[in-house]
Amino acid sequence: MSALDTFLIILAVLALLGVIFEEVIHINKAKVTLFFGTTSWMLLFLFSDNAAETSAISAGLSESIAEIAGLWLFLVAAMTFVAYLNKKGMIENVIYLIMPKQVSERRLLFLTGLFCFIFSSLADNITATLVSCSLILSLDLELKKRIQFITLVVFAVNSGGVSLITGDVTTLMIFLAEKVEI
Repeated sequence: MSALDTFLIILAVLALLGVIFEEVIHINKAKVTLFFGTTSWMLLFLFSDNAAETSAISAGLSESIAEIAGLWLFLVAAMTFVAYLNKKGMIENVIYLIMPKQVSERRLLFLTGLFCFIFSSLADNITATLVSCSLILSLDLELKKRIQFITLVVFAVNSGGVSLITGDVTTLMIFLAEKVEI
């Protein structure tokens, strides 16, 4: 292992620690990952030995940027979709159609979890989380209860997201890259 490889591993560990201790060091994890990622790519380019290695590094960088851009576009589209549904009142209408007029908090918690689980199996986790959080925020709940419900949303969405390929971005990316078959 070369000195550059060792240094890049150290940078990756520092980046991971920066993400883990975001609240302690008060630096946004996006800034940490962008800084260390950019530094790593620059070092790879600066210390490449020949044109073939530089070309391979350039291809790797292009592939990484394309993956990030695809994921970013996917997230923006999902957030736009949720914002549109919310603006048109579709989320509230669905709530009023599905939910009974009077419901106990326990039953509401169960129905919310079930909705999140099923919806995240059909849509991606980000969209399901955004829609479900919009659903919770439209209810007249005190702050402590909202936090409890949103915590349930996160768990239910992640649980439902892994049940089908469409529910989880990572699973979808692995499937589209033909790393796994059905």
